Amino acid sequence: MGRGGGGGGSHSSSHHSSSHTHHASSSHSHSYSSSSSHSSRSSRYSGGSSGGSGGGCFSTIVTLIIIAIIGGSVYYGIDGELPQPVQYFLIERSTIDREVLPSSKCTPIDVWYQDDWGDWIDEEGEEEALIDGMKAFYESTGIQPYLWITGEDGGQYKSPESVEELAEAKYKEMFGIDEGHMIVIFREYPNNSSEYICTVTPGYDAETQVMDEQAREILLGFIDYYYTDTELNEGYFFKYSFKNAGERIMQKQLSFRQMGIIAVVAVILVIGLVIVANIVKKRKIAVAKQKTLQAQEQAKQAKAVALQKKTDFDRKQYEDNLETQYVAVNCPNCGASNIKIRKTTVGYCDYCGTAIKVDKNGNVAITSGDQT
Repeated sequence: MGRGGGGGGSHSSSHHSSSHTHHASSSHSHSYSSSSSHSSRSSRYSGGSSGGSGGGCFSTIVTLIIIAIIGGSVYYGIDGELPQPVQYFLIERSTIDREVLPSSKCTPIDVWYQDDWGDWIDEEGEEEALIDGMKAFYESTGIQPYLWITGEDGGQYKSPESVEELAEAKYKEMFGIDEGHMIVIFREYPNNSSEYICTVTPGYDAETQVMDEQAREILLGFIDYYYTDTELNEGYFFKYSFKNAGERIMQKQLSFRQMGIIAVVAVILVIGLVIVANIVKKRKIAVAKQKTLQAQEQAKQAKAVALQKKTDFDRKQYEDNLETQYVAVNCPNCGASNIKIRKTTVGYCDYCGTAIKVDKNGNVAITSGDQT
């Protein structure tokens, strides 16, 4: 048998079983039903969120933020073998603390799977790979899974409800009152290798302690994911589905909502830091500009003071030099003393008005008309 690609599905889950129907289309439709073989409570509702968890507008926005943060990068591989793209990251996340089911509540059996087609698990190494993956799931969760790949005889089981009824009957047949196991029924529709239905049915102890609805959605999400990987044969397809589902189920992670909130807070913090940095930068620029203006003003004032000092000095020098050009003489006419007259100029006696000429050597003479 082969596997085809596809990207859509409808989901049905109950208190005891969860199912995925995979179709080769790009659209997703989801329906949920809830009932229990251990409880009389029942309810039925429908929703439109992928992976079995309520969404709404906020979840869509959060998912877009997360996708933007991831930026299409490649994530960790499986045992270092296969790098995982964004779709792997978007499989249902485990947000619940779970403890391994005690060994006293699950008595292991030697049979791990049943291939009614006979050629799903037939290539060399496929059976070993499949059982390795299921054992890894058992070690992680304490729940031993049993995989039933139904063949053409299961043609009447086409709806999730009918497959869940089949799973209930198979569980009682295989394990009786042991409620620590889990039945996984996988049926690919005959003549259409791109469509299948898969149901996860845990026992009561397995369900109430580990395999709650979220855990079942995680396992079904990994089956959906690896089913479309055409590079894996059927053995490795189931191996990685069980192995990685077991690891994720038992490891609490941040939900998409929490990651979205963290992303939004981180963006706000970054924006805040950018704003603060910008304010600090502008403040530093303003302070530096103010200091520059102050320095320029101080330089201007210092220059003005220096210029004034030079002017005063030049004036003093001029006055001192001018002072050396004057001599004190006595009036030769009236005898008045201490008459200051500059050399080479004519001055007048303050008392008698006599014109007195002083030559460059400081000698004086009375001047009358053109006569000296």
